[in-house]
Amino acid sequence: MWTKEKENVNAGFTLVELLIVLVIIALAGVIAAPRVADTYREMRFNSISDQLLNDLRFARKSAMDLNTNIRVNFTGGVNYTITVANTGRQLRNRNYPESGAGWKITFGSTTQFFFNSWGLPHDGSGNPVGGKVRITGGSGQTREFTVYAATGMIR
Repeated sequence: MWTKEKENVNAGFTLVELLIVLVIIALAGVIAAPRVADTYREMRFNSISDQLLNDLRFARKSAMDLNTNIRVNFTGGVNYTITVANTGRQLRNRNYPESGAGWKITFGSTTQFFFNSWGLPHDGSGNPVGGKVRITGGSGQTREFTVYAATGMIR
């Protein structure tokens, strides 16, 4: 009977093969890292701007529900508060310290406006006010919401 002699085979990878795999992984990481950072910044901007839109709608609805004036105050950067005008009770306080330089929210030339009990925006003296609320991100992204003076609708 014929028998085959066992070959002495060492299973495994050579050092050269392992180094090639590590170089390929490192190159993929170098190529992908900037894109991951860009994606994170874009997601963060979208998250903060969506929250702003929801909070503006919340302020309008709260004014109608509570039958009182609600104040929206942009306090610098992308920070803002929403308070009941006659009591000062805070309904929302958004503070994004990690947003950094370049981030800002603007509403024309004013830093605050109010919604009355009908959900209509005004300047605090009862004069109708409307316009664009613009949020600008640190990488130059912008998004605008329109507050309509005649209806209070926010788009």
